[in-house]
Amino acid sequence: MRRARLGCTSNVSLNSQRVCRVAFHGASGVGGSWVKLCPFGNRVAVPGLCMYPRSLPDGVSDGKSSSNDVGSRHMDMDAGDEEENDGFSLADFKLSPENKVILACAFSFVIAQMDKINISIAVIEMAKDFGWSPTVIGLVQSSFFYGYLLSQLQKGRGYASTKVGGRNVLYFAVISFSLSTMCIPFAASTIPGLFLSRAAVGFGEGLLPAAVTDLIARTVQPSQRSGATSFVFGALQVGSLVGLTLAPTLIDVWGWPSVFYMFGGGGLLFFIWWNQVLTEIEKTTPGIFAPVVDTSVVPENLEDDQVPWRAFARAKPVQALCFVHFVHNWFHYTMLAWLPTYLTDSMSLPLSTAAKIALLPPIAASIVSGVAGPSADALIARGIPVGIVRKCAQTIAFLGPALCLSGASFVDDDPISSIALITLSLGISSFSLAGLYCNHADLSPKYAPVLIGATNTVGAIPGIVGVVLVGKIYDSTDSWALSLFAPAITLFVLGTVVFWVSGAATRQNFERKSRNVKFGWEEYWPNMKKLQ
Repeated sequence: MRRARLGCTSNVSLNSQRVCRVAFHGASGVGGSWVKLCPFGNRVAVPGLCMYPRSLPDGVSDGKSSSNDVGSRHMDMDAGDEEENDGFSLADFKLSPENKVILACAFSFVIAQMDKINISIAVIEMAKDFGWSPTVIGLVQSSFFYGYLLSQLQKGRGYASTKVGGRNVLYFAVISFSLSTMCIPFAASTIPGLFLSRAAVGFGEGLLPAAVTDLIARTVQPSQRSGATSFVFGALQVGSLVGLTLAPTLIDVWGWPSVFYMFGGGGLLFFIWWNQVLTEIEKTTPGIFAPVVDTSVVPENLEDDQVPWRAFARAKPVQALCFVHFVHNWFHYTMLAWLPTYLTDSMSLPLSTAAKIALLPPIAASIVSGVAGPSADALIARGIPVGIVRKCAQTIAFLGPALCLSGASFVDDDPISSIALITLSLGISSFSLAGLYCNHADLSPKYAPVLIGATNTVGAIPGIVGVVLVGKIYDSTDSWALSLFAPAITLFVLGTVVFWVSGAATRQNFERKSRNVKFGWEEYWPNMKKLQ
C-alpha cells in the first residue's frame, strides 16, 4: 500500500454538496478520484464532521465538472489500485484537519475544567487537615479567579490570540495551568502559597477561551458556528464529569495531593498530543490550514493600534453582553465552588456520595449543550433572525434556572427534589452556548476573540466576589437559600431584561470614528496610556 499526494483540480456541486476532482501522484503514475469539500458543511453530531470518499458520487462525471480552481488542497490517502471503486467502506474516510483541531480544542477544555473543579472536591479534605472555616474555604476557591481576571487585562487576553494566533496561546495556556496545578500540594501548607498557585492556574485557563474562539473563527463557517461552539464549550461539562468522578477515588486511595498531580500530568500529556496533531496538519494540509498553522496570518491584518476599545465601551450590545457574561459566570462559579460543600453540609453526605451526586448537573448540561447549538443553527437556517434566536436561547438559559432555584429554595428539606432542581438549573443554563457564547462573533467576526476577552474580564469578577460572598453570607445566615440561590435568581432576571433591551446580533461598525473619540474623563488623566 503506497502513500500518495493529492491535489484538487476541479469541483462541482451536487445536491448542495461540494465535491472535488483530485489527481493522484503516486509511483504508478497519475490517477484520479473525488473527495467532498465540506469543512463544517454537513450537520452531524460532531459539528462539521467531514469525510473524504474516494469514489465518484452518483450522477457526476468528468464532463459535468467545472474548471473552477478551488486551490490546492492536499491530504494523504492510501493509493492502492486507483481503478477499484466498489463502494464505500470505513477505510475510505478520514477525519478532516479542521475537525481534528475542533476536537483538540474540546479536549483542552476537558483538561482545563478538571484542573478548575478539582479544588471543590479536594478542599473538603484540605479544610479538615488545615482547620479552615467556610470564609477561608471561599477565599481559597476564589484565588483561581484573581489569576483568571489578571489574564483578561492588558487589552484583554483575546488580543493576544488575535495577534499571535490561538494555536500559540493554547500552547502556553495548557503548559502554565498544568504545571501550576502540580505545584499546589507543595504550596498548600500556607494560604499565600496556595493562593498564588491557584491564581497561576486561573491565569493559564483565562487565556484558553479566546484561543479556542480564535481557532473557531478561523476554521468554522458562520452558519455552523453555533454547533461548533456548543460542541467545544460543552466539553467543559465533560471535564466536570471526569474530574468529579476521578477526584474522590484518588483522594480515597492516595490522598488529596494525588488529584493535583494526576490532573496536572494529564494536561502535559495533552500538550504533547496537541503538538503532534498540529505538526501533522502543517505537513499534510498546508493549503487548507494555513490560517491556523501560520502565525503570520492574522485575521484582517489586525495591528496593535487598531483595536477600537472606546467603541467597545460605547456599544450597548457589548455592554449588555458584559453583564450577561457576569450573570452567567456568577451562577456557574458559585455553584461549581460550593455544590459539593452544599451537599455534604445540608444533606450530611460523605464526600464520595456528594461527588457522585455532583456529577448529575454536568451530565444534564452535556445533554442540553448537544441540543442548544444545533437547534439554534436550525432556526437560523429557517430564516429566524439571528438576534431573536440568541435572545430566546439566553432567556431559556436564565429564566429556566431561576425558576428551578426558586423551587429548590422551598424544598431544602427534600433532598431528592433539591438535587433534581439544581441539576435541571445547571442543565438548562447550557443554552447560553447558543446565546452568549455565539454573540461575540455575531457582533464582529474580526474582533470576536478580543470581545470575548473583554466580556470575560467582567465575567471573572463573580469568581472573586461571588464565591467569597456566598461563604460570608452563609457564615452569617446559615442559609443556603439566601447565600447560594437568592443572588443568582435576582441576577438571572436582571440579565434577561438587559439582553432583550440592549443586546443585538447585527454586525457592529466598531471602527467608525464617532465611536472612537476620547471620553471626557480622559482629559483628567494626561499621563494615561492611550487606549488605541
